[in-house]
Amino acid sequence: MSVIPMVADNQAMKHLVAAVQELSLARSLDAVMRIVRSAARRLTGADGATFVLRDNGMCYYADEDAIAPLWKGQRFPMETCISGWAMLNRKPAVIEDIYQDSRIPVDAYRPTFVKSLVMVPVRSIDPIAAIGNYWAYKHIPTEEEISLLQSLADITAVNMENVYVYNELEQRVNERTQELLDSLEREKRINAKKTRMVSMASHELKTPLSAILSSAFLLEQQTGADSDGKKAKHLNRIKSAVDRLTGMLNDFLADDQLQQGKAETYREKFNLPAFVENLVEEISGTFKRGQQVRYEHAGETHIVQDRKILHHILLNLLSNASKYSGEHQPIDLRSVASDNCVSITIRDYGIGIPYEGQQKIFSDFFRARNATGIQGTGLGLNIVKHYTELLGGAISFRSEPGEGTAFELKFSC
Repeated sequence: MSVIPMVADNQAMKHLVAAVQELSLARSLDAVMRIVRSAARRLTGADGATFVLRDNGMCYYADEDAIAPLWKGQRFPMETCISGWAMLNRKPAVIEDIYQDSRIPVDAYRPTFVKSLVMVPVRSIDPIAAIGNYWAYKHIPTEEEISLLQSLADITAVNMENVYVYNELEQRVNERTQELLDSLEREKRINAKKTRMVSMASHELKTPLSAILSSAFLLEQQTGADSDGKKAKHLNRIKSAVDRLTGMLNDFLADDQLQQGKAETYREKFNLPAFVENLVEEISGTFKRGQQVRYEHAGETHIVQDRKILHHILLNLLSNASKYSGEHQPIDLRSVASDNCVSITIRDYGIGIPYEGQQKIFSDFFRARNATGIQGTGLGLNIVKHYTELLGGAISFRSEPGEGTAFELKFSC
């Protein structure tokens, strides 16, 4: 053997080793392709090299390193190009004269410098890519060159698999990290909210508790002929304060369930008009003097929905309608049900919502500026909105300051 071929072989091996070292550090497909297409040219002294990806029955010429443009960015059916032939047959294609080989789509090659080529598959079983080398003159690569190029392709297959695994692991780590960050942020918001709720509760509970204590004390003092009327007055005060406490506690508990994602739904078939009429009767004892609900229903009588959650939603909206309306002002309630939709509207004629506050009406702890003297936690409408969405519905409203507010619920059946 002559000295010159040995030197050439040694130089090619150095190129291959250098490529392997670079590939071991590659962490993206772009980096792998960039290393491989340059190394492929150096290994064989070719005038050009391409990296072709298998892409759903197409050959995608993803990258190239050549003396003149080839087909970078283009896609061809696997059955019509030589890279597809190499991948489908799982073996190298060596062509000395491209114009004399039936596997070559001559029209695609005619604008290029290519006269000879060799194409090797990346991975022998179910190839995922191919590496092509091209010469501007008629050339037959040696067995050693083909072997080196195939070795590069085999190493590339391993590195591509490593990149896929690395990227998948990195994605999982990033997703998990984001989940942890989201969880920490959620916990931070919940803790801040709980702190605010405790502070609010300690303030808001004082008024009804004081009313209960003072009325209970005065009840003990009542004697004489006119004591019955005074006792009834104090008992009503106690009942009203207890109702207020119950409403606040229900809001806090419901909000806590929603924040922790523990709210569950149970759908059942029930009579909607009867359900609403029972609810109105239940809450009417808390209404101001002369307030009454004018209820009407149209359409189907039975619906399928979560009775307990719908009860909470309507109870909250009716309570608000009463609370933000004056004595003797009516509350209109209308429900319409069909085979696939339920609509419920609650309309009051009270103080309404100031325009500047209407965008924030469903926010946590929001109280409109005209509601400062009215008891409330500022959680009710936020809970109503979340409960409505939990049932697959939507809530909207319209309001005019001084003229009242109408809330509309819509649910699919």
